[in-house]
Amino acid sequence: MEIKYQLLLSLLLVLGTSQATEQEPDVSDVYQKPKFCRELDCPVYRLVKQYDKFEHRAYEATRWVRTPLESDFFGLGMVTSFRRLYKYITGSNAEEMKINMTVPVVIYVPLNQPPAGNSTMSFFVPHEVQDPPKPTDPKVYLSNSPAKSFYVRSFGNYALDSTYAMEAKVLAEELQALGLEFIDSFYLRSGYNDPFTLFDRHNEVWFVAK
Repeated sequence: MEIKYQLLLSLLLVLGTSQATEQEPDVSDVYQKPKFCRELDCPVYRLVKQYDKFEHRAYEATRWVRTPLESDFFGLGMVTSFRRLYKYITGSNAEEMKINMTVPVVIYVPLNQPPAGNSTMSFFVPHEVQDPPKPTDPKVYLSNSPAKSFYVRSFGNYALDSTYAMEAKVLAEELQALGLEFIDSFYLRSGYNDPFTLFDRHNEVWFVAK
C-alpha cells in the first residue's frame, strides 16, 4: 500500500508537474541549489543571462533514465511511462538498487516530425549515484546528456498538457522577437512539485539554445 501511495504522489508530480536586463550571473564558488528543487536533487546549472520573462541557463552534463511516452487523450500513456521509471528507481534494476526521487520529471515533446523523434519521459539520475544500474525493463534505458544551454521559461500553479504547450509557444515567440537562435523542433517540459504543494509551485519549459 505504501508503494502504491508513493507512486500516486510521484505520478501527480508529472501532471502538476522581452528585453534583457543586465543582471550578472552569480559567480559564487559555492553552488546554491535552486529553491524550487526543495529537498530533492536536481541538475546543476549556471545562469548565463536573466531576461525579463525567461532565463538562459548553462547546464552541466547530466545522466537520465528514460522511457518512451505514448500520448493519448486520457493520459494512460503517461501513467504507463511513469510506472516504468518508478519501478526502476525502487529496485527493478540489475542491482536491485533503490534510488532517491529527483526533480525535474522531464517530458520531451517533439513539435516537428521527423527529425524530432518520439516523446519520452525522463527522471534525473542523482549525483550520488555514480554508476547507475542497468534497467531490466527493455523499454527503460540510461542516457547521458552533455553540457548544454537552454532558454527556460518558468511559471506556477498546476500545469496540464495545454498549459505547457501554451507556455512553450510564448517562449518561442519571445526568443524569435529578440533574434535568439534555438532548436525549434522540440521542447522539454519540466515538473517539480508533488500534488499537495499548493503554493510556490514551479514548472518550466525549455528550448535548446544554439
